[in-house]
Amino acid sequence: MTSIPPTFRAGCAAALVLSLAACGGGGDGSGLALTGSNNPAPAADTPKAEPSVQLSGTAATGAALASATVAVKCATGSGSATTDASGAYALKLEGGALPCMIKVTGTQGGVEVTLHSLAEAGTTDAASATTSAAANATPLTEMIVAQLSAGLPADLFTSFGTASGAQVTTDKLVAATNAVLTALKEATGIDLGAIDPFKTQLVAATTSAPDAGNAYDKLLDALGDKVALESLPQVVNQIASGATSGNSGSLGEVMTSVDQGYLPGCPVMVSGKYRLVDFFGRTNVRQIDFKAMKFSTLDSQAPYDITADPAKACEFVAADAAGTAARFTFVMGSSGLGSYRTENLQNGKTSIGYIFPQQSHTASEFTGEWRMLHSGAFPDNTPIVFEHVVGKLNFQADGKADVCDYDYATLGTCSPDTEANLTFVSRDDGGITLNSGAAQAAVMYGYRTPNGAFNVFGTTNPDGLNTPQTEQTNFVLTKPQATVLPAVGFTVKYWDVSFNQAGANRTTSVAADINTTTAVSGDVETKTRTSDGRVTDVRNNYPLTGMRYRAPGAYTSIYQFPIPGTSVGVSINSAQTSQTQSHVYVISVNK
Repeated sequence: MTSIPPTFRAGCAAALVLSLAACGGGGDGSGLALTGSNNPAPAADTPKAEPSVQLSGTAATGAALASATVAVKCATGSGSATTDASGAYALKLEGGALPCMIKVTGTQGGVEVTLHSLAEAGTTDAASATTSAAANATPLTEMIVAQLSAGLPADLFTSFGTASGAQVTTDKLVAATNAVLTALKEATGIDLGAIDPFKTQLVAATTSAPDAGNAYDKLLDALGDKVALESLPQVVNQIASGATSGNSGSLGEVMTSVDQGYLPGCPVMVSGKYRLVDFFGRTNVRQIDFKAMKFSTLDSQAPYDITADPAKACEFVAADAAGTAARFTFVMGSSGLGSYRTENLQNGKTSIGYIFPQQSHTASEFTGEWRMLHSGAFPDNTPIVFEHVVGKLNFQADGKADVCDYDYATLGTCSPDTEANLTFVSRDDGGITLNSGAAQAAVMYGYRTPNGAFNVFGTTNPDGLNTPQTEQTNFVLTKPQATVLPAVGFTVKYWDVSFNQAGANRTTSVAADINTTTAVSGDVETKTRTSDGRVTDVRNNYPLTGMRYRAPGAYTSIYQFPIPGTSVGVSINSAQTSQTQSHVYVISVNK
């Protein structure tokens, strides 16, 4: 038998397969049978659609937030967009996955506005694998995000991702929404009914159509009548603080403050509970109601009347109706931290102090190393009646603390106090107690500003005792940041709230003024004061980072301690004083 060459055999086999394939479609199924009934031909692969998230919504405050920047972070994926004239935005994140957090930044009426929102669930189209979700961004969503996260919305956005997104569930979002809307309705009468602040369609009024807003938008108008855009960060800050502390009544108190409004001409000064800490250590909490223009007293006496001069924004006076008991003069900075002068109209004594919204903070929030300014009347330092101590106080994670004091003349060496035996614990009123052995040494209270800065104010004399044996002092604890020199021509308007002890004469005052930077050389700023033309040179980040120093000359040499994240600073005499010399403590609040 004649052999068949291998190449020919392969060619014949190929031809046979081709011919069978060509004939197999004849209709009797024989082509399928030839492949083998137990080995069906594989089906062609169908490409799977890539999962994606389609987000849309409207940013508004009662008016559309037009041309605003939209930034989005999701459990997977991120993106950006810009709102249109109606405040609407839309974007698609290929490969994205819920939940997502939205940040909208813009301006309205000359005021910078930042709003946050959340999208935790949506509707998925199986064919395209696209999940569509809605997320409006409004002052209400900003409040709800603070309640849900028990923190500042900006902090949640910064860290948002797979891990942090796990706390954003439908159940948690519904609970936070219900809590905020219920408290708002009970305090103000603003009732959203069935409106979901995140998902309900929002049609906002615009410049070209000021009456076009739908029912949701009109409710935002009603909220805006009580919470100005400048007030919103402070309100949100207090919601976050209350949620952190777990105080179930705190949210209701915040919404009551919303209903009571803010100081006319000063939206950053919102009604509510404020803590006062004075130079001699007395501390208490007062209720301020700008709707009724009342300032609560510490006892059963009638509240003091509040009066304000429209020409002096963010400054007001509280005094008894007869004008015979006491008078407080308050000034407030943009961060919610301010100062005051108090006058006892019966004995003529005066003092100054700090005022900030009441907040609760756990002991763990105080941990870390702090720069310490400790000032006031010490009972054991005759002939020096008043004194300043600059040092460092370190709260450790195990509940212990250690302290050191700087050599005051140079602030060069911080000497540890090895016998202090300090520990600290949380207090029921939202602060901490600092103990030395078994004895209470001081009480401390924290204030977190709307921008997240955390500073501490304390006292060795919380009851305000006035005896020779009592240490009547206050603390300011900060985590210093390097100061930045301003440009030539920079001006700052401010109040000085001053305590000046010289011998037996004590004077305090509240004085408004303006400083203008006229020269900058190295780390030295030269500035001129408007009221009297006084020119001073101030050295920055000296003798310690974050401090300022004015050398002695025609005026007392000064150390200044800016309080980070606020518009407030403290100035003290840089040389210790005797009983007959001037003791300076000035709280400066920028307008």
